[in-house]
Amino acid sequence: MTILTTAAYNGITQFITVLILFILVLGVTWAVTKWLAGYQKGRWSGGNIEMLESIRIASDKYVQIIRVGNKYLAVAVAKDTVTFLTEVDESALMRRDDTAEAKMSFQELLEKVREKKKE
Repeated sequence: MTILTTAAYNGITQFITVLILFILVLGVTWAVTKWLAGYQKGRWSGGNIEMLESIRIASDKYVQIIRVGNKYLAVAVAKDTVTFLTEVDESALMRRDDTAEAKMSFQELLEKVREKKKE
């Protein structure tokens, strides 16, 4: 039977203290990140401007469809410029319904992947 010395107790105490501080810092970091994400979301959700779709056509060039007010616009976005391409008629837009996949539980997603693997 071994008896722990004072030095061993000090080492264990220091380890537990560092572990508790690490977990505390992680918790504070998580909380601040969640708060900032909510703040930014609220700040940017004005309702008058919305990006509907974006596709990359080169390494730093995109074509985006955006809604400004009640108008739909196609713009080209490059590293240093944004170029207006055309106004798009709302009836010409094809809307995807991503809400069904977004609300899918992890279990349903896992089953879907398993089914695809079997095929």
